[in-house]
Amino acid sequence: MQTRLIKNSLMKILFSVIMLVAVYGCGRDAAYLLPPQVWNDTEFLVEIRPGAPRVGMNEFVVLSTQTDGAPGYNYVITIKTNLSDSGSQMIQDGHSGVYRRAIEVKDPANEVLVVQIIHKKETELKTELKYPLSKHL
Repeated sequence: MQTRLIKNSLMKILFSVIMLVAVYGCGRDAAYLLPPQVWNDTEFLVEIRPGAPRVGMNEFVVLSTQTDGAPGYNYVITIKTNLSDSGSQMIQDGHSGVYRRAIEVKDPANEVLVVQIIHKKETELKTELKYPLSKHL
């Protein structure tokens, strides 16, 4: 009887260790946060994944939150890493205020991330937020 209890206890411990390893193994890579900027009563926070900007494909996530705490989903957001490029429109994640897009970074030491924001209903409301990537290497 005692051997059976010991076996059950060891099985529970082993199961717990396996689950713990699985949970940590499935975790997302750390995101690198750029300083938030405010425009049109909305705060824009840019994340770079899987970390600080590097040569190659980088995923950029823009989180927009209005000053009252509501998600800022009334925007069309385009990003680029070269001031002369036309940019790539970010994909909006529902009405959550989350926009994402992966683009290529060729020279993080000299490129500037440009986040162009246009209000969907009032298209004359637009701006560009700029982030020199060299500050974030």
